[in-house]
Amino acid sequence: MFQVPSTITKVSTMGDRSLRLQIDVERELSPEENALVFSLYNRMGFFIFKEAEIKEEDLLALPDETLEFKDQKTSSEKLRNRLFVYYKETFGKTDGFDEWRKKEMDRIGQHYLDKINSWQ
Repeated sequence: MFQVPSTITKVSTMGDRSLRLQIDVERELSPEENALVFSLYNRMGFFIFKEAEIKEEDLLALPDETLEFKDQKTSSEKLRNRLFVYYKETFGKTDGFDEWRKKEMDRIGQHYLDKINSWQ
């Protein structure tokens, strides 16, 4: 577990209705803390935020729960969600997305086929 004074400075909604949080740390981290943070990069875990330092008695009240990553998104699901956000932001609508996505996937696939063909 890692604890450091921080502020939630940005909240964004994602295409799949989840949230993206930007957390700014309020002090310089030690080399050990930096190493720990980088070791946690892209890992799934639990996020706890409290407006005061978390004490040992607070931890005793937390459920002892281990995450099961069955519901973790596949690369294809992540790409679809990112394309959805792009489509919504670019065109200001959500209708027509599936048809646009199919065409966009064909365009992306053709791009890589063209690269392969240029090697020969």
